[in-house]
Amino acid sequence: PRPAARGRPRHHLHTFTTAGPCPPPPAAPSQCHLALASPALEGQGEAPGGGRMLLLPFPLMALSSVFFLFGNKVKVQAFSSVSRGARMTALVSVDEAIEAQKSGRGRFIDGSWFMPVGDNPRNGREEFAEGPRIRDACFLDIDDIGACGEDNPKSLPHMKPTPKQFAITMDRMKISPEDTIYVYATSKGCGFYHRAYWTLSSCGFHDPARVKLMQGCLDEFRDRGGEVEGGKLVDGDDHRLFRLSEMDWRNMTPKYKCWGEERRRSVVDINDVLEVVESKQADTVIVDARSSGRFVGTAPEPRPGLRGGHMPGALNVPFTDILDPMDMTRFKPLSEVKKIFESAGMKAEPSRTIVTCGSGVTAAALAVGLEECGLRNREDILIYDGSWIEWGGDESVPIVKDS
Repeated sequence: PRPAARGRPRHHLHTFTTAGPCPPPPAAPSQCHLALASPALEGQGEAPGGGRMLLLPFPLMALSSVFFLFGNKVKVQAFSSVSRGARMTALVSVDEAIEAQKSGRGRFIDGSWFMPVGDNPRNGREEFAEGPRIRDACFLDIDDIGACGEDNPKSLPHMKPTPKQFAITMDRMKISPEDTIYVYATSKGCGFYHRAYWTLSSCGFHDPARVKLMQGCLDEFRDRGGEVEGGKLVDGDDHRLFRLSEMDWRNMTPKYKCWGEERRRSVVDINDVLEVVESKQADTVIVDARSSGRFVGTAPEPRPGLRGGHMPGALNVPFTDILDPMDMTRFKPLSEVKKIFESAGMKAEPSRTIVTCGSGVTAAALAVGLEECGLRNREDILIYDGSWIEWGGDESVPIVKDS
């Protein structure tokens, strides 16, 4: 510390070296910053101990630096924006999404999906076509782009797409790997759009640092000044709404380059889950997003022919428990989300977590919630893509109905 001169703020000088290179994070490319903190700086955000903070990009390497600004010594801090210990939230407010739209920094994707049950189920694709929708937004149909044919021999719904399916879809939407994508839902009742976000952010196809999940729906976006458009879209007329299944995509050569699917594994299959169940692997926990009634087998499955109950050893966290009941396009406060997981029996260890649900859609809400609340790292979360539609329909695998 240096005594403050008359009329001048007191500054502190910190020098440092890194102990070694930061481990390469699986979620996004490494990026380091320098934070110059000084009451004399007009920068971004509050600096520790008061004053303003200016963030400057800096290469990820061993550092040992002293900075002077107009004769004043300033505080130097270094940190990695993405590492196993430091998290970058993917959740953005409606206002942040509107700002991205105004600045031209974001591409918007409607990820709305609804359970196809009941006499008159809602249809996200049809609602997008009818409008309103965010101006220039595209629609990601998780059913249409799901793995099919030889890549999905059981014809299970909305499975993780192949890299080629994803790349052709991005080409059709005119989205490049450098684009930042904002995923949104049409209405407060759409608690299923997390699967579209997960497909974009967690499968190794698009840089996850460039995929955001808007907290709040289309109505709020419009009410707060975001630009929307009306008018009916005709399927296949332009890049905003189309069916990959009607394209000869297998014979196409995509221009879009996937971010790197080999960087992480994002899904497991029935054999992987069966191995965990039968061997009672202590390093893995299974978490089921279905309702408690379906979990214990007292409530019927919405899809006919499926047994009730759950996988032996699984925990139950209904996905609706972690979402705002007044607006399912929002998570509850993340501190509360973490407590909900913990009260269901989840602990810091084991870290490897398999999330499952009815067909792989609402499991994505748990996957996002686990990461955002800080209980798990993205690389530790896997979705059982076949979920209960596969497990509950296979008489050869075990189920239990205890609570």
